[in-house]
Amino acid sequence: MHAPMPTRRDTLALLAGAVLLPGVARAGDAAPQAARHFLFGSPVELLVRPPQGRDVGAALAAAMAGLARIHRRWNAWKPGELSELNRALRERRATSVSPALAAVLREAARLEHRSHGLFNPGIGGAIAAWGFHDDVLRPGSRPLARALAAWREAAPSLAQLDLRGERVASFNPRLQLDLGGYGKGVAVDRALDQLSAAGVGEALVDLGGNLAAMSGAGEPGWHIGIREPGGQGLVGSLVTQGREAVVTSGSYERFRVLDGERCAHVLDPHTLAPVTELVSVTVVHPSAGRADAAATALLVAGPRRWRRVAERMGVHCALVIDRHERVELTPSMAGRLRWSSLNWQRRAVAA
Repeated sequence: MHAPMPTRRDTLALLAGAVLLPGVARAGDAAPQAARHFLFGSPVELLVRPPQGRDVGAALAAAMAGLARIHRRWNAWKPGELSELNRALRERRATSVSPALAAVLREAARLEHRSHGLFNPGIGGAIAAWGFHDDVLRPGSRPLARALAAWREAAPSLAQLDLRGERVASFNPRLQLDLGGYGKGVAVDRALDQLSAAGVGEALVDLGGNLAAMSGAGEPGWHIGIREPGGQGLVGSLVTQGREAVVTSGSYERFRVLDGERCAHVLDPHTLAPVTELVSVTVVHPSAGRADAAATALLVAGPRRWRRVAERMGVHCALVIDRHERVELTPSMAGRLRWSSLNWQRRAVAA
């Protein structure tokens, strides 16, 4: 079957890894209320199906303000709480962080362990050395081999954090935090939490392709399309169930041309080299934070290891596409995905 194509009104941007597609209108439904902004280097959209006759503008504004706070405080290369923590770590000083950031660091450390270190928010210094902390990714040269060797020898990891309550310290000054492969998912989860606490039962948060939605019992979900890597079409689509995130991590979206070669912004934490084998990973999970971290880890894991890593991270619904446009997917994803064309369906192999 062919998935319906997104309209200008219903799609945020086809540059995202996942996109919102038109759903089936229900009799008596009010038009969705929306709030839009640009945060985390991406367009952001909040959509709410309001209860009949209710204005949810205040709830939307509060959720967007919450996203903006996280954007300001947890950016690895701009002034904020995370950059202050990184400075303290470089100087081998203990410092205090907010309860929210302390909780995020604890969960991120747990996910790093579950991923065998393939998801590692502690390699922010190496990411900066590759030039991926710039707002504009210009052509240039690769980092010097000896500089990367020094980072590999230091082997920064969140396991090296000494977390005591809200006090944070580390013996490794090369441990520099970058929440780029996790913070967006956490932010999306918190936005849905805020909307739910405000009495909203049906909502969708789209943060640059990191999508999460919620719908009430017996209510239809949200129709999400998974974009072709580097293209304008769709691989397929699915409908969310209850509260669920659909997160795509791709090596094609953010890159630098270094010494004439295109280098993806996602690094293998063990080699500190850009990933090359997989170009797109989509994960479906109730937690957007977990989905975000897992999508990054599976992208690094590559075609031979992604299944084992997904199992360790508690992910059962995933789809990966390699650089030859071969598709593999878990049985759970195979049971839910509607292919956009026979061409994509024929490329697929169930994991």
